[in-house]
Amino acid sequence: MLTKSTYSKTNLKDSQIAVAEEFADHAKTLLQALGIKLIDIAPKAEINTEYLYCKGKTAFATGFKSNNGFTVLKDSIINIETAPSFKNKAYYKLRQQLIDQKIIVDLKFVKDYEFQAPSGASSVVLGRASNGKIEWKTKTGKNLSELNN
Repeated sequence: MLTKSTYSKTNLKDSQIAVAEEFADHAKTLLQALGIKLIDIAPKAEINTEYLYCKGKTAFATGFKSNNGFTVLKDSIINIETAPSFKNKAYYKLRQQLIDQKIIVDLKFVKDYEFQAPSGASSVVLGRASNGKIEWKTKTGKNLSELNN
């Protein structure tokens, strides 16, 4: 039995932690599918975080690779227009959800937001299907896939 005094002394095996995290991910997905809004807290950058940038016609976004995907920072700007072929894509729907949820207001992120993948982040920012491993770049022009090598 866990109590306040024994909780801090509890050691979980890695397998138990993995099962708990998987359960939490499934529960989160199910609740969102049912239309229940969850409060997600995006991870914060650390001292040694390498920032990456995604640029489009009218877009300029800043972000970083995070534990569960890719985090786009507050004040990042998305493209005004979306490609016609983008309207049938899942990331188009996500872009619309972020606008509806007021995470993006007047084409600007009003808070940090963690995407599940760099491609989701770049596609929302650019308004078209894109490969986040190529679109997100350092100040020196190295893309995300080059950093992973």
